[in-house]
Amino acid sequence: MTERRPIYVALQQDVARDLQIIAPTQHHSKIVEFAKEVAEQESHQMPTSVAIFSDSGRWYCQVRRGNEKTRPMGPYTKREAERVQEVRRALIAKRGTARIMFE
Repeated sequence: MTERRPIYVALQQDVARDLQIIAPTQHHSKIVEFAKEVAEQESHQMPTSVAIFSDSGRWYCQVRRGNEKTRPMGPYTKREAERVQEVRRALIAKRGTARIMFE
């Protein structure tokens, strides 16, 4: 006589086995690795600034890299804009500008 397992236990074991088969190890291709290297080099070579500016009493923060710039972030109070400016500068110093969307 064969032992009968509860249906949910059998289902859990089957799903776990199938997931191990379906999910192969992921590898980055050479093209992706090369693109990341180029993005990192480019972002460190171009001068980058984080500026705040006022428009009709509303304050905005904007990142500039060479001739490129981001959309203005805001509106903020002046104190908030200064804080955003500090945080953006710290993140750029740590990670570079590879993840920033420029127009």
